[in-house]
Amino acid sequence: MARTNAKLSEQALKKAANRHNWALQWCWNYERMQASGFAYAMVPIMKELYDTNDEVCENLERHMQFYNCHPGGSAVIMGAAVALEEGYETDMSNSIKVALMGPLASIGDTIQAVLVKPIAYIIAAGMAAEGSFLSLPVIILPLLALFLARWPLFKWGYKRSVAILEDIEGNTDFNTMRKAAQILGLTVVGGFVPSMIGLTLKYTYSQTLTDPATGQDVVKTVALQDTLDGILPKLLPIALVAFCYWLIKRKVNPVRVIAIVAVIAFVLGALGVLG
Repeated sequence: MARTNAKLSEQALKKAANRHNWALQWCWNYERMQASGFAYAMVPIMKELYDTNDEVCENLERHMQFYNCHPGGSAVIMGAAVALEEGYETDMSNSIKVALMGPLASIGDTIQAVLVKPIAYIIAAGMAAEGSFLSLPVIILPLLALFLARWPLFKWGYKRSVAILEDIEGNTDFNTMRKAAQILGLTVVGGFVPSMIGLTLKYTYSQTLTDPATGQDVVKTVALQDTLDGILPKLLPIALVAFCYWLIKRKVNPVRVIAIVAVIAFVLGALGVLG
């Protein structure tokens, strides 16, 4: 094997990180997912580690196997794989991708899709409804921060190398962090439900009351919505979310849940019950 047996240059590491973090999903496909992007990021590494083009191509082919992970978590895997390739531990480099892409995809998806995105989008939607121009940076800045975090994650993966297996699979802190992110994200999103779902009952009913001053009976028109608000403010939006949750727990397709809610809202709106 035509090895150079040289330490990787800083330039090669930067190229690998830049290629991975920018181009990982450019050639995403259903057959091998992100394999093309991962292999493309490995090109500068292989060119420094091997003397001949045949050796470079042969080793790049190893990284064309099926691969799929959250881009942020994948940056950690890329760094660790590069460190292992530098030591010519090719089998371990292949194995660490398979071992870590699932756990790190779970952590990355939880942080981005459950904790960051819903909170940012809901806050931005509320600000946009009030006409605030700050709604746009509220969406952009958290996502930009997640993107820029890929570079330090790559460096961390490179420094830790195979020890990441112990860090992630053997350390319960990562599981605790993932669960905490899920709970916090869902709690915050749930707190926005009353303000984001505007449901008002237009139904009114008559109530006969006795005027203490005159002793005469007075008929008073009462809005049902006021009565419900007296029991629990924003009761209808909370009940709607609970109904949707109940349907999903009964294995009803989310698209059907949306259709059911749309039909109910259309019928009640046409009847003048909801506003």
